[in-house]
Amino acid sequence: MAGRRADAEADLNLPPGFRFHPTDEELVVHYLCKKVAYQRLPVPIIAEVDLYKYDPWQLPEMALFGQQEWYFFTPRDRKYPNGSRPNRAAGRGYWKATGADKPVTPSGRSRPVGIKKALVFYSGKAPRGVKTDWIMHEYRLADTNRVANKKGSLRLDDWVLCRLYHKKNSWVKKQQQQQQEEVAASSFEETTMDDTRSDSFCRSDIENEPVPEFEDLTKPAVHPTQAYNGVQAARAGAVEVQVKEDNDWFMDLNLDDLQSPFGNFGSSTTTDMTNQDYLFQVLDSPQTTRTLDNLPPF
Repeated sequence: MAGRRADAEADLNLPPGFRFHPTDEELVVHYLCKKVAYQRLPVPIIAEVDLYKYDPWQLPEMALFGQQEWYFFTPRDRKYPNGSRPNRAAGRGYWKATGADKPVTPSGRSRPVGIKKALVFYSGKAPRGVKTDWIMHEYRLADTNRVANKKGSLRLDDWVLCRLYHKKNSWVKKQQQQQQEEVAASSFEETTMDDTRSDSFCRSDIENEPVPEFEDLTKPAVHPTQAYNGVQAARAGAVEVQVKEDNDWFMDLNLDDLQSPFGNFGSSTTTDMTNQDYLFQVLDSPQTTRTLDNLPPF
C-alpha cells in the first residue's frame, strides 16, 4: 500500500512543498459537491475506500496522500432497510458519534451546504467497546433525499467525505519507530552475517595450519629401554671426558724425568736418604722442578 501511495503522489505531479490542509468549506464545496455531481476534482488526491470494512489503523496505508491525517470518499449504508440511521459498524469495532453536528455554510450563503459530524472509534462490540484515539470527521451534503429508491437497498449515501487522524499522533510515531527498528534489524543481520563469514574464514585458516604436536605423532616412537641406554651412554661419556681431562697432565711426563731423580735406586752405592744436602740437591734439580711444575693443583 505504501508503494501505491508513492505512485499516486508521483502521478499527481504535485509542486514542491505542497500541503493538503483544506478547510471544512473547501472540502464540502470543492470536493464533496463535485464528487456527488460527477465533476472533475481540483486534485485527485482523495482515495475511494469503503472504510467501514476496515479498522482505522488499516486505512492510512490505503490513502493516496497524507502523513498525519488522511482523506477518503466512502459510501454509507443504512442500519435498517427502511430507516435513515447509518450503520456505524466497522472492522472489529464501531464508530460512535460525539458532540453535535456542525453545519458547513459557505461565505455569502445563508443555508448550509454540508454537515460535519465527529466520530470516535471503539474496539469491540457495542455497548462494551473500548474507546480508542482514532477520530473521524464525516462530511455529508445537507439537502439530500435519503429515501430508499430501491426496495431492500441499504445504500444511504453514495459518497461522504471523511477525514481520519489519530488524536495523540502516537500511531505515526509508532510507525516511524517500527521503520527505524526494521532498518536497525536489517543492519544488525548484515553485520552478523559479515562476522559469521569472517569467523568461518578464520576457522578454516586455523584448521589448515599444521599442529606440531600431531606432526610428532607421525615420527617413530623411541622405546623406553633405548632412551634409558642413551642417557646412560651420555653420562658415561661425560665421566670419561672428565677423567681424561684430570689425567692429561701425565701425558707431558717422561719416564726419564721420573727415574732421573731416583736413578741411583737399586745401585750398589748406598745413598743416605737422611742426608739433608742430598734432599735439597734432588729438589733443586731441573728434572724435579719441571715435574713439579707439571703437577695439577690440589
